[in-house]
Amino acid sequence: MEIRHLLSFKEIVEQGSFIKAAQLLNYAQSSITSHVRVIEDFYGQPVFERLGKRVVLNSFGERLYRRVLPLLTGYDDICGLKNEVGEPAGQLHLGAPESTMIYRLSPVLQKYKSMYPKVELIMHNLICPVMRGQMRDGSLDLAVLLDQVVEEDELVCKSLFDEPMCVVLPREYPAEELIYSPSHAVLYTETGCSYRQIFQQLLEEKGIKTDNIIETASVEVIKQYLLCNIGVSFLPDIVIRKELADGRLKAVPWESLDPIRVQIVHHKDKWISPAMAEFMRLLEEEAAGWE
Repeated sequence: MEIRHLLSFKEIVEQGSFIKAAQLLNYAQSSITSHVRVIEDFYGQPVFERLGKRVVLNSFGERLYRRVLPLLTGYDDICGLKNEVGEPAGQLHLGAPESTMIYRLSPVLQKYKSMYPKVELIMHNLICPVMRGQMRDGSLDLAVLLDQVVEEDELVCKSLFDEPMCVVLPREYPAEELIYSPSHAVLYTETGCSYRQIFQQLLEEKGIKTDNIIETASVEVIKQYLLCNIGVSFLPDIVIRKELADGRLKAVPWESLDPIRVQIVHHKDKWISPAMAEFMRLLEEEAAGWE
């Protein structure tokens, strides 16, 4: 027994005639009759009472008809998905570090959700090594990395923007560059963060002791600690741009031939859904205007 047999059964009931059902479904009447016979053979009993030229449901046929209606409604809905394939919808799991999520992605998300409200965006605040792992195992659909470029066979990566980075100092810091200051802690982002490693290297090159450390996963917490004259750190310039402009913090720009870059990444074998494609398009458009 197949869906087409049940479709024929439903139309016979609603049209009240084998002939009318055959015409509506563009079948020969003999085909409609054979469809009913398949159903009756499957259940081992008739579904219609044939009273002369009239065909009416028997008690079992009435029970079957009630069960068939929701099944065929669901079947129509499933077939209707074909018309929605090009429309972004469903879930989109997106990974990004906190600073990028707050200071770079907000305009993109606002535009994306206004255009595609049917997409359920699930945001994951993660460090880059974790995002790479979750891209490989399929937990994430897309990742926006903030890292130096790392070539990986399984991942497709497109660089969008070189993110300016800087050593950040409190206003009260005793110098205009990074020096050893016993009264100031080293404010680290969490272990595994790409630019924590760069900061550690800078401290080593300058011979600065790191025996006074505070570690936190939140760049916003680090910024507040900087404003409270607790320590020094290394952050994306955009995180403290407002505080630099009004003189509440100081910064030393970091330059490198291997800069920190905002990158959009997906698995090479991942099907690029309409939801993914549109997010990538809007992000690239937005990134073209970043400073």
